[in-house]
Amino acid sequence: MSENNSDNKTKADEVHISDGLAKLHEVAEMMTEEELQQKAEEAKQAVEDAKNNRHK
Repeated sequence: MSENNSDNKTKADEVHISDGLAKLHEVAEMMTEEELQQKAEEAKQAVEDAKNNRHK
């Protein structure tokens, strides 16, 4: 009976680990998206700066 409990605990632990990895992956994707948006804003600003400098 204790072996069965051990198996059940292992399966439950695997579920928790899997859920944790899914959350970690989700957060990593969000960070990447935020970084992409930041780089896009920086690129837009660089274009504006280049336009403004060209007219001087």
